[in-house]
Amino acid sequence: MSAVAIWGYGITSVVLLFLLVGMFVLIRAMSDPSGRFQEVKEMMDAMFNTPAFLRPNGSEQGAEPTRNEAAAASAMHEPFEDECPACREKVTHENVECPSCGLRLLG
Repeated sequence: MSAVAIWGYGITSVVLLFLLVGMFVLIRAMSDPSGRFQEVKEMMDAMFNTPAFLRPNGSEQGAEPTRNEAAAASAMHEPFEDECPACREKVTHENVECPSCGLRLLG
């Protein structure tokens, strides 16, 4: 075996060893419950997950307006009375859906 091959294998082994040790340290830092590595956790969280400033608030998750709330919000608009384009039933500004055919109406 030549000296060049020995140097090549040695350098490759050292680089792989550094990579493995670095991954081990990073995993330990990410799984540490104390706040010692909070900056590292935030950086890794931003790299692999949605950043915290782009996530919806936890209290607002699943807080989509219900049909009644949507009807109440649309009631703040000017009152109107029209006919449903599907069944020609009379609908008003209070209806989110047509009472007879269930067609979702635009507000």
